[in-house]
Amino acid sequence: MPVTLDEVRELDRQDPLAPFKACFALPAGTIYLDGNSLGAQPSAAVEAVNGLMTQWRDSLIQGWNQGWFDAPERLGDRLAPLLGAAPGEVLVTDTITHNIFKLLGYITEGQGRARSVILSEGGNFPTDGYIAQGFCRFGGFEHRVLPEGEALEAYLDDRVAAVVLSHVHYRTGRLRDMAAITRQVHAASAEVIWDLAHSTGALPVDLAACGVRYAVGCTYKYLNGGPGAPAFLYVRRDAQDRAWQPLSGWLGHAAPFAFEADYAPAPGISRFHTGTHSPLAYAALEASLALWQEVDLAQLRRKSQQLIELFRESLGDCLDEHGISDITPDEAQRGSQVGLVAPDNGYAIVQALIERGVIGDYREPGLLRFGFAPLYLSHEDVWQAARHLREVLAEGEYLAPRFQQRGAVT
Repeated sequence: MPVTLDEVRELDRQDPLAPFKACFALPAGTIYLDGNSLGAQPSAAVEAVNGLMTQWRDSLIQGWNQGWFDAPERLGDRLAPLLGAAPGEVLVTDTITHNIFKLLGYITEGQGRARSVILSEGGNFPTDGYIAQGFCRFGGFEHRVLPEGEALEAYLDDRVAAVVLSHVHYRTGRLRDMAAITRQVHAASAEVIWDLAHSTGALPVDLAACGVRYAVGCTYKYLNGGPGAPAFLYVRRDAQDRAWQPLSGWLGHAAPFAFEADYAPAPGISRFHTGTHSPLAYAALEASLALWQEVDLAQLRRKSQQLIELFRESLGDCLDEHGISDITPDEAQRGSQVGLVAPDNGYAIVQALIERGVIGDYREPGLLRFGFAPLYLSHEDVWQAARHLREVLAEGEYLAPRFQQRGAVT
């Protein structure tokens, strides 16, 4: 029997995470299901950025000694509990793309270049494979691809130096067994770099318990750090100080203001700095991370799965009626998103929903992707979003010509 509106409102009254919704600035009449691409704005971020602007105006260059300079390490330590990491193991810096490149260089130099193959997964978010290809092209390594859906074991041999894998697949939402795969890769004397872009802030992550030595991730999705917010890099403490990282910029130097002619890497996680960072971006992220210190990740996980099931149940049979496939994995094997495949009209369906105020996103080929961010989504939001999708399909709204026009960003 379909869930009623009264029932979902009762779920919201009982929701321990419901108070967090008031901490976000969302446009009136908008149901936001695209936090897996760009998180909503924490209200505190505006004050934080304005405060930084005032500090810049009043302190000018002195601001670097008033919290700007050490922001990558400070925010890394604030982020660490969400990752199952310890202080001094996380650095907030650069982008996922840069950080994968750094770790590939660091790992292979530490191995003495005894291994020649970098393995990345097929069907993964493209940047991970692109940067692995670029690293191999200029570093003299061989790039190989693990075909999507195939077992890793068959592709691990004594030539593989490092494997780049996503914890949650950006397209299907499938959640990998981090602990088991990490043991498997380490048993083959290789290293694994975990991409946490679609798991950090969406579900509990415990890098230490899983034996992970290297990971990267972003802060602009579920962590709500803002568009273009800095990424992060994790290196377990006992894996630090083994080698240089290849983007040996001045802020990764042991004494950056000594202006020495030759590079000497900083100790610990700080060696993974490159160039000058933007305090403005860090101010917005720090406001969000302050909020995240109050979040119970077990409650977050439970709610995200409740929202997903509510959405799918509320759609009823309408997907089958319109030739749409639900590729969302079962609860134990998924992150915090629903994936629907509409081969012919996926983009137009998403655009019709956006016009109604329900914002999801579209990925080629044919994927409608909906992210469930429990801090600012209510059960009623999700129930209403499913109603809108049913109506868009039933009434054929997506067939209107205006929904066929594509922007530069889809």
